[in-house]
Amino acid sequence: MPFESASKIVRDHRVSDRQNKPRRPDVFWRERLESGTGGTCFARVAAFDALISGLGFATRRLLGRVLADYDHAGLLVSVGGEDFLCDVGFPLPGLLPAREGRTETALATAAVSPTPRGWSVELEGGVPEGPRSLELFDAEVCEEEFAARWERTFRPESKFLREVVLRRSLENRVVSFAGGEARVDDLHSRTRIPLPAPRAAAVSELFGVDASVLEESFARAGDPEPEGPDARIEVFLEAPVGAEASFHAIASPGGYARLHEGVAGVACEATGPRSWKALLSLPSEPDRPAPAADPLEERVSADDAFRTLSVQRGTQRSSWDVEERLGRVWLIRRLILNGPRPDLLRNDSLRGRLAGTLALDLLAWARLLG
Repeated sequence: MPFESASKIVRDHRVSDRQNKPRRPDVFWRERLESGTGGTCFARVAAFDALISGLGFATRRLLGRVLADYDHAGLLVSVGGEDFLCDVGFPLPGLLPAREGRTETALATAAVSPTPRGWSVELEGGVPEGPRSLELFDAEVCEEEFAARWERTFRPESKFLREVVLRRSLENRVVSFAGGEARVDDLHSRTRIPLPAPRAAAVSELFGVDASVLEESFARAGDPEPEGPDARIEVFLEAPVGAEASFHAIASPGGYARLHEGVAGVACEATGPRSWKALLSLPSEPDRPAPAADPLEERVSADDAFRTLSVQRGTQRSSWDVEERLGRVWLIRRLILNGPRPDLLRNDSLRGRLAGTLALDLLAWARLLG
């Protein structure tokens, strides 16, 4: 079931009375069957609470925090004498025992720790995009308080009333849509695929939500163009050292040559103060000369302010980047493909091979950093 804001945007426009704006379980499940919609956190929590408790499980609604207190909701579900955090609202990448510990999932490691108010959940590894932590409060929540918090999410400035976003979990990956592009995330990579306008039909096919709902939500909230016309694959690895040391290890002709040791011989020629031409050839071994072949030529430029090393090989563009996010340093390898490449939404094998090649580059970089 997709996490999506389209149904919330449509509901907000069609219903003027704030008390009736929330899509309560009867509305939620009816619209799910009729138009394939899902919802955002409060609607999902109420709907799944009704479903799970109706099947005989003991449930309790929770309020929580992603960016501000009470901007989030989740469920506590008791099974076999143990409580689980069932965060269908965010949603987290798996069911988590409501106690201190770490749970490995296909998309990240989720670390649960107690807080004075309940439980904190931190995502470790995975794609470092969007919220990486949340808190769920253990306090009892009465129906009136839950309803009041839910109604406040219909403030005009609410993110999920200003932007059409969708997210769908599929075994070992997540497919999402925002800002005119589809994204495929797995444990280490994100593939970004721009979608041409009008986008409602393509988004409907990806998420199973009726195109008419999407068209109406785009008409209300807008449908911005993607950042660029070309697809991108990004692979992430947390750096073993600081940002400056990570970047400067490769941001020179000598460092760039060391990065390729054992894979290619590199001869560099300066073309500017922070740019050079690199000729890559098969490395020779002491008892076996390298076979004759034309070297690959790359044009490399370093941007110290943004810690980006841009590489042009023929028509292929890529980069090596260092970014600091939420107090952590990440090595990022980006490949910019020619054109939007919608085939990568269906061809997981090809997408995986491309991402795997970039991941090997990051391992070589991390090895260089010691």
